[in-house]
Amino acid sequence: MKNLEQTAHDLKHAAHDAREHLQHEVAAFAGKAEVKRQAELAATVARQQKELHRLEAQVERLSQRSASGGGFPWGLVLLAGGVYALYRSNPSFRDQVQGLLRRVNPGVEGNLARAGDAAKDAVSKVAQGENPGDAMRTAGGELRRAGEKTVDQAQDRLHDLKNQAQDRAQDLKRDVNRAVDNARDELGRS
Repeated sequence: MKNLEQTAHDLKHAAHDAREHLQHEVAAFAGKAEVKRQAELAATVARQQKELHRLEAQVERLSQRSASGGGFPWGLVLLAGGVYALYRSNPSFRDQVQGLLRRVNPGVEGNLARAGDAAKDAVSKVAQGENPGDAMRTAGGELRRAGEKTVDQAQDRLHDLKNQAQDRAQDLKRDVNRAVDNARDELGRS
């Protein structure tokens, strides 16, 4: 029985030693893992600090550039003021600007101006003995677009007038119903 007690005691002691050894191994492994994690974290922080320094340097360079050459575009304001003064004071310049605007204008006037230019080009080509076909097709296309836009505008205006008439008819109907209700109330009181 002594042997059995001794064996049990030895097993307990061996288990205790194994547990302590295992705890020591786990602690060492956890310590190494923590050290590795801390090193990775430190490397990440170092990369972020480096990136922050780079961004700060860029911001500094941009602020120096904008302080030296940036700011309010006074040159553009002066140019716009000069063009406006020329537009107001010089009738031929004003006519040229308005002519350009008519040609750029996507509305009916722009299409008609471009059709007129194409027709002039066709006449010029005929006078020079060239084929005016392309210029005539351009003029026709511009006239067609001008007509389409005119029809669209007329339809839009007609639609607006129809909606206004319907709204006024509904307003009139409400007014008549109100007047009838008021008359009934007056007759009911008397």
